[in-house]
Order: sequence, then structure tokens, then C-alpha cells
Amino acid sequence: MSGVSFVRLTPADLEYSAIVPQALDNQWVPTTVLKRLIKRGIPLRDWQSEDESKKLVLSEWRRALIYTPQVVVNRAALFNNAIIVEDYSGEGRPHFQKLLSNRVIVEYLLTEESPDQRPTFTIGEEKWRRWLDTIKDAEVACVRLDWGNQEDDFRHVAEVFHAYFQTVNMPDRIQHLTSAFRIPSGQKRQFEEKLKEVARLAFDLADQGKRITRNELYKRFVCRDGSPIDEGWYDSSKPFAAELKQLFDLRYTVNLPDALGRYAFTPKDSPDRTVLGELTQETLQNALRDNQIEQLWDQLRHFVFATVTPGLYIKGLHLLSLQDVLEIRRTDEWENYIKSLNDLLRHPLEFETRAKRLVEDFERLSQHVVELKARREKATSTAIAAQAQVGMQLVLAVGSAWMKFSFSPEDPSRILVETLAAPVAAGVAPFALNLFIKAQGRLELAHSVNFLRSRVRNGRDVWREITGRLSSDPRFQFVEKQGALEQEANQSGSEINPEDYLG
Repeated sequence: MSGVSFVRLTPADLEYSAIVPQALDNQWVPTTVLKRLIKRGIPLRDWQSEDESKKLVLSEWRRALIYTPQVVVNRAALFNNAIIVEDYSGEGRPHFQKLLSNRVIVEYLLTEESPDQRPTFTIGEEKWRRWLDTIKDAEVACVRLDWGNQEDDFRHVAEVFHAYFQTVNMPDRIQHLTSAFRIPSGQKRQFEEKLKEVARLAFDLADQGKRITRNELYKRFVCRDGSPIDEGWYDSSKPFAAELKQLFDLRYTVNLPDALGRYAFTPKDSPDRTVLGELTQETLQNALRDNQIEQLWDQLRHFVFATVTPGLYIKGLHLLSLQDVLEIRRTDEWENYIKSLNDLLRHPLEFETRAKRLVEDFERLSQHVVELKARREKATSTAIAAQAQVGMQLVLAVGSAWMKFSFSPEDPSRILVETLAAPVAAGVAPFALNLFIKAQGRLELAHSVNFLRSRVRNGRDVWREITGRLSSDPRFQFVEKQGALEQEANQSGSEINPEDYLG
């Protein structure tokens, strides 16, 4: 029996817009840094000990705690991530305990029955004692996929992960990934062959009754032969090691949020899940019927990508303490922002008004963050902030094609429509809307919300109808692009190790 007070949560008990931060994955590294490590032959392990790494991870950790209502953290990160450990090891411990007790931080348990049950992976005595000292005076909320038998849940997660890479050789997916990773035209054939190699590995393992894992993919396509995976010795002689690592990591880090029915929180300078091109039924949040296309069109037609009043924004969220986080979360600005976020997620077809409100609340909250830090530092807000304009972009995807809407910089009364026109199936096709909130200029704060994910009965007809209507409206200016989006397969097989997919 557990010696600490804790609450058992199921995925349904989580906040509606709860997230899982991808930056806490022990293999996370920003795109620009990854390319530098590969070029110079520096292992990930060395970079993780540098101040740059600590600053970036801390910024993402603070961003998650401020801009989302609830953060689900894999129990491995709670013990092994130096940034999180530091938060509850010193003066920040009482504040960390409050975040635990208020269910802002929720511990994800893989197979453990309680937060004080020692995990199967190796953990030092000092680290374990520090964690136990922290949770003994807090009421910890813990979530599992199921508090009973989880074998079916683990099997499903493994099958989805395997199925993605088994179908990575499909023409529409190759086209999409080639575009998403901006592969130069002279290397597209090589990249296609490499993706086919990935798919062949998945098929070969399936023939043996096995499912593919990230470590298996790393060994074959990313890391130096014979090197320890966790040290991150990436092999510059392996073609497209950087792009494939990002693809493997992205698919891996959406496993848990998808299994929980919640959201992956993408770090700065990292590809978000739209790169995967896999709009699946598993994460369906809202249904869109074909007879609602007219309503969708009306919303698009009247949607205004509003620019809001220029504001002051913090240069680095790593400057904030957990005490600051708690104070921010008690403000009206924070409450209004979270309400707007949940409203948009619950009412996706009303995005004309709800998205505009979300952007405005995002700006007010961010300005409050700056003012708070200015008081803490006894400085003017301009000393720690950057001038920026917050704006929105909307991305609509139908099957393997998508279009991005944004303001024309030359004429704000016109809306630019950038299309990535790929073949759209005549039958059932996935449909999605993504809202991107960001600032122009030196702003580190940005947010992405995938607020509608569904299927339509005839994707080709829907795409033609939407593009036709937009083309006939003089306010929309089309900009053509090259490229593609989609997924699905199934696989059953041998016994799986859940740690290979959910950490």
C-alpha cells in the first residue's frame, strides 16, 4: 500500500485542454542545434549539459505551466529531467508541491500503482529520496491509461506507431514529408528511397511478429553503429539522419497525448504534428458532416485574421520562477485565456469570433507576464520585453492537400491563401483545422491549436468546392506551393514493451 496521498485519474478526468510537453522527451533537441551536433560530431549528451540546453528546456517547461491548464508529465521526466528536479529540490519545492496538489502537474504512471512505487528503470538513491520528500507533503494526481489491465491499450499504441512507419512509403506521405522537411529537389529521390527503407524495416519486423520501436529506428537510420542510444551520437554519414530523427521523435512524442485523448505541446524550433500528415480517427474531437460545408465556408469567408495592439513580450520564459507561475495562474488574464482556449476547442466551427478572442486574451496574458517579471527585477518592462504584433494563421487540410490563410502584408484587406495542392481521394478523406498564434518580430511565445479533426465523405468534392468559392472571392489571393498529407494501417503481433512507446 502507498505511503503517500494521491488521486487516481483516468484520461477522462484530465482537463479538456491538458497537454504533454514534447520538450521533456530525453531525446529532444531543437532543429538548429540538431544540425549543428551532426555536423560537428558532438553527442546530444554533451549539449544537454550546456547552459543553452537548460535554458531552452526551462523556457518550454515554464511555457507549458503558464499557457495550458494542466501538464501531464511522464514519471521518468520527474526523476531524470534536471530542470524539473531542480524545481523541487530547492526554494521552489513548496510551489512545486502546490502545483502537484492543484493538479496543474499530473504524473503519468506507466505500470506503477502509486507515485512512491519505484520504477523499473535505474534511478539514483539521492534522486529517489528527493522525489519522495517532495510528494510526502502533497496530494499527487496520477493518471494511467487504465488502472486495471492495460495490455490492450499498450498494444494499440504500439500498433499505431508501427502502422505509421509501415505506410511511410505511400506516395502521398512521401510527397508530404519531402515538402515538410524542405528536401532540395536534387535529393528528393534519395529521400524517397530512405523512407521506403524505413517502411521495409517495419514490414520485416512485422513478418517476425514484432513491432517497430524508436530505438530500432535510431540504430538503423540515425545513430552511429554500436553507440549507446541515450548518448546521442548521431551519424553524419547516414543520409537524412536529422530529418529522420525528427520524424521518429515526433511520432513517438504524440503517442502519450494521443492515448490520453489530449494534446502534444510542441517546443520552439521543432516540427509540430502537422509534419506527420496523419489525421487519424483516434484523436477525433469534433465531427464535421458534409452538410456543414456551407457553414464552414461562411465562417471562412467572414474570418478576420486580426492584428492586435502591439504589446510587450518577455524575451525568455526561463526567467520566471514557480512562484511567478502560480501568481500568473491566479490572474483574471490567465482565467480568460484558458476559457477562450477551451471555448475554441469545444466550438470549432465558431472560430471566427472565438479565435479572435483567444488571440486577444493570449496577448493580455503575455503582457501581464512581462509586467510581473519587470516588478520582480525592478526594471522597466522594455528592459526584458520585445515589441511585437500578435497575429493568426489558419491551416485547413483536406486529405493530402492543405491551404494556409494569412494577411497580405501589402494590403491587410486581402487574405493570402497558400496552397499545398496534392491529390485528394474521391472517397472518405481526413479534414482538419489548425490555428497558429504567433508574433512578428523577436517573440519567443507562440501557440498552435489543432481544434478540429474529422473526416468528410468525399474529400475531392469538398476541396474543389472550398477552393472554387475562395477563387471567386476577390479578397482571397492564391499563392501556389509544391507538396502533400495522411495515414492508416493495422498490425498485431508479439508481446510489447510499453516503455518503447510511452517512455
